Amino acid sequence: MDDDQVLKWRFDVSTFRLIGRDLITDRVTALFELVKNCYDANASEATIIFNNVGLDKKGESSIYIKDDGIGMSFTDIKDKWMVIGTSNKRSNPYSPEPFSRKCVGEKGIGRFAVDKLGDKVNIITKQKKGKQWLNVEIDWEAYYKQSFESNEIKLFTDIENHYEYYDSEDINEHGTTLKITNIREIWLENDIKRFIEEAGKLVSPFANMSYPMQIKVIAPEYGIETIATKNMDDVSIATISFSLGFDITSQTQDSAYFDEETGEIKIRTIPMKSFGGIKMKVYYFDEAARRRYRKEFPNNQIDGVKIYRDSIITTPFAENESEDDKKRDVLGIDKRLWMNIFDRVSTREIIGIVEITKKDNPMIIDATNRQDFVDNEQYRDLKEFIITQLDAIEGYKKYSRKKKRKENSNTLESAGQEIQSFISSVENIAEQNPNLKDSLAPVVEQAKKTGKAVRTAIKEKKEAEEEFARKESVYMSIMSLQEYAIHITHAVRTTLNKIRDRVEYFNMFYPDPTEEDIFKRYAKEMYVEFLNVNKVIDYMLSYSQSNIQPEDIELDETIREIFVEYTPLFNSNGIKTDLIIPEKIMLRNTRRQFFRDILQNLIDNSIKAVRDAEQKIIRCTVSVEKEELIILLSDTGNGIPQEKRTWVFGVYNTTTQDQGGAGIGLYIVKTRVESLKGKVFVTDSEFGEIGTTIRIELPFKK
Repeated sequence: MDDDQVLKWRFDVSTFRLIGRDLITDRVTALFELVKNCYDANASEATIIFNNVGLDKKGESSIYIKDDGIGMSFTDIKDKWMVIGTSNKRSNPYSPEPFSRKCVGEKGIGRFAVDKLGDKVNIITKQKKGKQWLNVEIDWEAYYKQSFESNEIKLFTDIENHYEYYDSEDINEHGTTLKITNIREIWLENDIKRFIEEAGKLVSPFANMSYPMQIKVIAPEYGIETIATKNMDDVSIATISFSLGFDITSQTQDSAYFDEETGEIKIRTIPMKSFGGIKMKVYYFDEAARRRYRKEFPNNQIDGVKIYRDSIITTPFAENESEDDKKRDVLGIDKRLWMNIFDRVSTREIIGIVEITKKDNPMIIDATNRQDFVDNEQYRDLKEFIITQLDAIEGYKKYSRKKKRKENSNTLESAGQEIQSFISSVENIAEQNPNLKDSLAPVVEQAKKTGKAVRTAIKEKKEAEEEFARKESVYMSIMSLQEYAIHITHAVRTTLNKIRDRVEYFNMFYPDPTEEDIFKRYAKEMYVEFLNVNKVIDYMLSYSQSNIQPEDIELDETIREIFVEYTPLFNSNGIKTDLIIPEKIMLRNTRRQFFRDILQNLIDNSIKAVRDAEQKIIRCTVSVEKEELIILLSDTGNGIPQEKRTWVFGVYNTTTQDQGGAGIGLYIVKTRVESLKGKVFVTDSEFGEIGTTIRIELPFKK
């Protein structure tokens, strides 16, 4: 083939910005990238020096990143450091002995983080026994000028970078120093202190390293000279904690759950997830523990879950912002708070360490901009798994809140009983000793006043609790309605867009006989979409009726009516139904629409779940146990994994996504049941090894 028929990729001079300052979006992440290189270079100490980086600059501003690692040769600089996207760490994943660290940099572009920090960088490096230091100068400003000042195309690879050697006074010295000058952004004292705090988290606090790396930070203008360390002794203050592991041989993973019977967080074994086995430690701090933590560790923060790969923090978690509106919330922990602000766990309440490895979790990959991981199935599963573990803490949190309320009530009631007992005892003494009656009368009178005050306090406390519960219910209803309105808007818009596309096709091509098959298919699809719209609107109308006056309803009739309404859908899908309901279950002063919402959403979920089942059965059982009404809705579908039995009640959490599940139904069920003062949960399936059983318990008096 002739040379003039060959095309090659070339890179414009502005490329350095795309993979430098424009790609790495914050300076702390940029600095972390460079410090991680020190770790990969077998450094035992990395020193970061900030010079004249504040508002009142008194000379050239600079940041030094200096390590005592193995250093680089001229060939290393030429063929590795200065080749874009090349990383010898992919072919040599471990650093040289005796450190043998698992290298954490492998994309070959982290070195461009220097452009995020300053206009110019000098790479000063030497290997052990070398007689000279190599000094390579890279002037990013020159690249920038070339990209704007020349009308001709200037290639990135055409820019020349100068280097020089100078003699070493000690041939045993070795390491690399990055001298970054003309610093782009001002670093205030708080910025540097924040970096120190985050730098202390570079290495997992639970890593057992034979050759650790110490990070020293110096900023003379702020009087800072310190070692960035993270002391995990502070987790001993935590209210509760748990640890998870995995077994690669049996392909199993530990998972946490809350046991309501014992009031404890327990660990069970589940099949290993798509992302591979992980280790995880979580520490929860209640309000009292948080106050103590802030007092004893004023420079540390309780700041959520961090993910470490091969004992080194992954850069999506390398920066923590103290201001809420700047936090990235990579795992979406705080985004869940609006669902139930009273019981959800926030990043201000937990310290979590997730440990992954390149070997066991190869599909958890840092995004190129370092702000998140690559969005794939494995990463989505990992986030879901982490949130599921927090559900266990939320169960504990809710349990503790109820227990505390009960204990407080019991304390007041006990005090009232003790005061009454005291009054009776004093009165008995007075009756038996008439000469003491006048002396004891003021004591009895004061005790009666105190007893009355306690009874008033008990009454007021109960009223306050009822008012709080009412406001909590109102709050949850508002938040549920707000989120559901968002879901409705999205659902209607999506459906109308689908219909619009097909209507446009009809308008353009009908009645072309050659397109008849497409017309028929589109007509059926539009019919299905119209049914979806009607269903969505029906749900919305049910919300508009949520505030109707309570009424007496016959629950058995209501359930049978709903199943009759679904009969055409049951028949068309080959679903058998089984109703076990006592006659005449009368519920006083309740809301019919709430029960319709509950049953309709459960049935909808079951229809999706049994779509591919060999035997398609949906069963509803109603019974009365003591002073509780029990409703069981069971199906022979694909079931819900043990570890997701709490998770599925969160909004947008669904195990039937492939069947069109949106993750809103069980959330509505949960809020409706709780508004009726009941509870709902997934229990062992009535059908044994297959299917799902949802159990609802409601207060009930015959």
